[in-house]
Amino acid sequence: MTLANAEKKTLLHCLLYWEKTTPSAIYLTQPYGNGIVKNFTWQKVGDEVRRIAAHIQSLNLPPKSNIALLGRNSAHWIMADLAIWMAGHVTVPLYPTLNGETAEYIFEHSEAKALIVGKMDGKADGWKEIKTVIPQGLPIIAAPLSPAELSNQPQWDDIIAKTQPLKNPVMPELDDIATIVYTSGSTGKPKGVLHSFRTMIVITSGMEEIWGFSNSERMLSYLPLAHVAERAAVETMSLYFGFHVFFSEGLETFQQDLQRAQPTIFFSVPRLWTKFYLGVTEKLPEKKQKLLFSIPVVNKLINDPQAIASNLGNAAIMVCLLTRCSFQAQ
Repeated sequence: MTLANAEKKTLLHCLLYWEKTTPSAIYLTQPYGNGIVKNFTWQKVGDEVRRIAAHIQSLNLPPKSNIALLGRNSAHWIMADLAIWMAGHVTVPLYPTLNGETAEYIFEHSEAKALIVGKMDGKADGWKEIKTVIPQGLPIIAAPLSPAELSNQPQWDDIIAKTQPLKNPVMPELDDIATIVYTSGSTGKPKGVLHSFRTMIVITSGMEEIWGFSNSERMLSYLPLAHVAERAAVETMSLYFGFHVFFSEGLETFQQDLQRAQPTIFFSVPRLWTKFYLGVTEKLPEKKQKLLFSIPVVNKLINDPQAIASNLGNAAIMVCLLTRCSFQAQ
């Protein structure tokens, strides 16, 4: 084990490692709408996380309390997760599209002691229902892009401005519980799955060996961070390898967000890969695809994605593999 790997024991240790070694490098890029985009360096992320963690500790919650985290993907989602850990507590992420009944069950079953609300608007998510079942008296932190109804709750930016950074972060052990991830509830009541800091970081060794990721990668986060897949692919991998994460403003700006990010890694699920391919097929019919792929140069490119990886990165490999598999399946 290298010294660097030893210093990256858990995801919270990873934050401190990159904050120390590459403080001015950009970690998170967040669009705010109306053309406004903000970058957060590792140093800035570390500072905000420490201040929010200090505020959480000021709530005097029991040690290792469960704290709910609600919101669509954003820079502050990841920072909130880190702050909960740094304060010595456990994160309970809620899908932003939950209905009221399911959200109410999770609040009660998890015995959530506080709630951080991030990017929600009631249009592309379930805020209109969820807000009606938030337990009365539950301490709330309203992060940027949170609903206007929470304007009377402690605001993230106000906390940052008024609170001193936490001087003694609670650094977890590998087998401490990091998060409770609830299933979708499609087969009954949602089930809470406990994940330790060990289970959250264990995938990095395989990714390091197979892909050789580095801190020069770029990734766009658009699948729900409340799901273990996106959390592993984006939060875990970016914290461990130290690369740049961009966030999508919404479905209508996805193409623009993708162009801004120019990802070297693009993660998706089979359903969306199929949707992407159908979109390509709509503009390039199968008959034309077959004609195009019959050209030797093009065919070689599609069947040997490694040939262009050096110029376009790992994202190009994934796209080429998708194209090849989809075409050959016809």
